[in-house]
Amino acid sequence: MYSASFRLFRPRHPLARLAFALLGLVLVVALLALSLFAVAALAIGGGLFLLVGAVRRMLKPNADAQPAARAAATAPGIIEGEYTVVETTSTRSPGR
Repeated sequence: MYSASFRLFRPRHPLARLAFALLGLVLVVALLALSLFAVAALAIGGGLFLLVGAVRRMLKPNADAQPAARAAATAPGIIEGEYTVVETTSTRSPGR
Protein backbone atom coordinates (compact mmCIF):
# COMPACT_ATOMS: atom_id res chain seq x y z
CA MET A 1 0.00 0.00 0.00
CA TYR A 2 1.36 3.39 -0.91
CA SER A 3 0.67 6.80 0.51
CA ALA A 4 -1.51 9.07 -1.63
CA SER A 5 0.09 12.22 -0.27
CA PHE A 6 3.06 13.81 -1.98
CA ARG A 7 5.89 14.74 0.35
CA LEU A 8 8.52 17.20 -0.74
CA PHE A 9 12.15 16.51 -0.07
CA ARG A 10 13.42 18.95 2.56
CA PRO A 11 17.09 18.70 3.36
CA ARG A 12 18.08 18.83 7.02
CA HIS A 13 21.37 20.65 6.59
CA PRO A 14 20.97 24.46 6.90
CA LEU A 15 23.32 25.19 3.98
CA ALA A 16 21.41 22.77 1.75
CA ARG A 17 18.16 24.48 2.74
CA LEU A 18 19.68 27.86 1.89
CA ALA A 19 20.90 26.54 -1.46
CA PHE A 20 17.45 25.20 -2.35
CA ALA A 21 15.81 28.46 -1.26
CA LEU A 22 18.22 30.45 -3.45
CA LEU A 23 17.64 28.06 -6.34
CA GLY A 24 13.87 28.56 -6.00
CA LEU A 25 14.29 32.33 -5.82
CA VAL A 26 16.46 32.33 -8.97
CA LEU A 27 13.86 30.19 -10.73
CA VAL A 28 11.03 32.57 -9.80
CA VAL A 29 13.04 35.63 -10.94
CA ALA A 30 13.92 33.89 -14.23
CA LEU A 31 10.27 33.05 -14.92
CA LEU A 32 9.21 36.62 -14.15
CA ALA A 33 11.87 37.99 -16.50
CA LEU A 34 10.82 35.56 -19.22
CA SER A 35 7.18 36.57 -18.87
CA LEU A 36 8.15 40.24 -19.00
CA PHE A 37 9.96 39.67 -22.30
CA ALA A 38 7.02 37.66 -23.63
CA VAL A 39 4.58 40.47 -22.79
CA ALA A 40 6.89 43.04 -24.38
CA ALA A 41 7.19 40.94 -27.55
CA LEU A 42 3.41 40.55 -27.77
CA ALA A 43 2.89 44.29 -27.26
CA ILE A 44 5.43 45.16 -29.97
CA GLY A 45 3.94 42.58 -32.34
CA GLY A 46 0.40 43.85 -31.72
CA GLY A 47 1.50 47.44 -32.29
CA LEU A 48 3.16 46.50 -35.57
CA PHE A 49 0.05 44.59 -36.62
CA LEU A 50 -2.15 47.63 -35.97
CA LEU A 51 0.32 49.95 -37.70
CA VAL A 52 0.46 47.79 -40.83
CA GLY A 53 -3.36 47.63 -40.91
CA ALA A 54 -3.63 51.41 -40.60
CA VAL A 55 -1.10 51.96 -43.38
CA ARG A 56 -2.97 49.51 -45.63
CA ARG A 57 -6.26 51.31 -45.01
CA MET A 58 -4.63 54.65 -45.82
CA LEU A 59 -3.15 53.36 -49.09
CA LYS A 60 -6.30 51.54 -50.23
CA PRO A 61 -8.62 53.58 -52.47
CA ASN A 62 -11.70 54.80 -50.65
CA ALA A 63 -14.53 52.40 -51.56
CA ASP A 64 -17.04 54.17 -49.29
CA ALA A 65 -17.13 57.35 -51.40
CA GLN A 66 -19.47 55.94 -54.06
CA PRO A 67 -22.36 54.91 -51.71
CA ALA A 68 -22.12 58.28 -49.97
CA ALA A 69 -22.49 60.10 -53.31
CA ARG A 70 -25.46 57.89 -54.21
CA ALA A 71 -27.11 58.58 -50.83
CA ALA A 72 -26.69 62.32 -51.36
CA ALA A 73 -28.47 62.04 -54.75
CA THR A 74 -31.67 60.60 -53.23
CA ALA A 75 -34.41 62.80 -51.85
CA PRO A 76 -34.24 63.68 -48.16
CA GLY A 77 -36.36 61.49 -45.92
CA ILE A 78 -35.99 58.40 -48.11
CA ILE A 79 -34.02 55.50 -46.69
CA GLU A 80 -32.80 53.05 -49.29
CA GLY A 81 -32.30 49.43 -48.38
CA GLU A 82 -32.98 45.76 -48.99
CA TYR A 83 -35.27 43.51 -47.03
CA THR A 84 -36.23 39.87 -46.71
CA VAL A 85 -39.71 38.61 -45.89
CA VAL A 86 -39.69 36.39 -42.82
CA GLU A 87 -42.61 34.06 -42.30
CA THR A 88 -44.26 34.23 -38.90
CA THR A 89 -45.50 30.63 -38.87
CA SER A 90 -43.10 27.78 -38.40
CA THR A 91 -42.77 25.33 -41.30
CA ARG A 92 -41.07 22.68 -39.13
CA SER A 93 -42.85 19.61 -37.90
CA PRO A 94 -43.53 19.51 -34.13
CA GLY A 95 -41.08 16.63 -33.56
CA ARG A 96 -38.01 18.60 -34.62
